[in-house]
Parts: sequence; C-alpha cells; structure tokens
Amino acid sequence: MKQGTEFDPRVIRTRGLLRTALMELAVEKSFASLTIQDVTRRAGLNRTTFYLHFNGLHELLEDCARSLFAELRGEIYANLPAGSPPDLARVEPFIESVFHHLGRHEKFYRAMLGKQGDPYFRELFQDHLSELIFEPLAAGSPGGEINQRYAMTLHFFSAGFAGVAAWWLEAGMQPPAETAARQVNRDILPGYLRF
Repeated sequence: MKQGTEFDPRVIRTRGLLRTALMELAVEKSFASLTIQDVTRRAGLNRTTFYLHFNGLHELLEDCARSLFAELRGEIYANLPAGSPPDLARVEPFIESVFHHLGRHEKFYRAMLGKQGDPYFRELFQDHLSELIFEPLAAGSPGGEINQRYAMTLHFFSAGFAGVAAWWLEAGMQPPAETAARQVNRDILPGYLRF
C-alpha cells in the first residue's frame, strides 16, 4: 500500500471488499484454485484496482491474516488486567479468546487450516499465535529475552495448537471453547512450557 493511503476511506473500503471476497471464496473452493479474477469479480472490482493494492493473492491473504489477528489481539488483551504482564497461571482466558475467535470465523479457518488448507496461511496463523499469546510470557522472564529453548518450545506449541484448532473446527467446535481452553491450559501447555 502506498504511504499515506492507509487512512483514505476509499482504500479502506476497497481493501475490505477484497478481503471479504477472498474469505468467502476460500470457503467455497480451495485457496490454491482461486484466481485474482475470482476475487475481483466477487468484490465487484477490476484487476487493475486489485493491483493498486496487492501484488498477488498471497499478499491479500497476509492482509486478511493481519486483519483477523488485529481483531484477535484486541479480544485477547481485553482479558489482561491493566499494567500486569501475562503469566502461565492467567493464560486460559487468552486461549479461550482464540477458540471464540476461531468459532466466529469458523468456515474460513476450517477451510484454511484444514486438510485442503493453505500451508502459507497455517504458517501465518502459527506465527501470529506465537506472538499474540506466548511471546508476552517472555516479557516476564529475566531480560525479557526469548532464548533458543523457549523459542523452540513456542514454535512447537504453536504448530501443535494450529493442529488442535483445525481438529476442533472439523469436530464441530466440540468441546465448547471454554472446555477446550481449559484442556489446553491445564493438560497440554504445562508440559510444553516446562523448562
């Protein structure tokens, strides 16, 4: 996006139309089979307009991921009492927020994280998840640094959580988000974060 255009209402509207079109189409057919023409047709725009905003579908997909995770960031950090860093004892509401977010965008996430999903989106999901939930835990560590061992654990858990998220969506979002978050927090997470 060109410098200074991020607050232009026309740019915001156009990018929103393209994101919505991509998310709807990804539910209807595999991301790999989508074309720019499919997206622009659904958005009611032309290819030239698309290329004013994005270089290709993966760039649009990144924009979708950033938008979704900005929404999720607000939901997660709404659970954090002002001025207190997150810690393992209070991470369950964060995890629950992730499950609720997945549920609100169920069809898109199921399509993108499932068996026929897009590996690049799964990687984006894992990276954002790591950043949103688990890296803040490092802020409470001495020096606020993430050592290699912690980074490896973070990546391993994020990949595992992406698998759990895909399974949970395929299972019809059962158990409920609250129960799923409790199981992840109490049964799975402590083993991963044991140093």
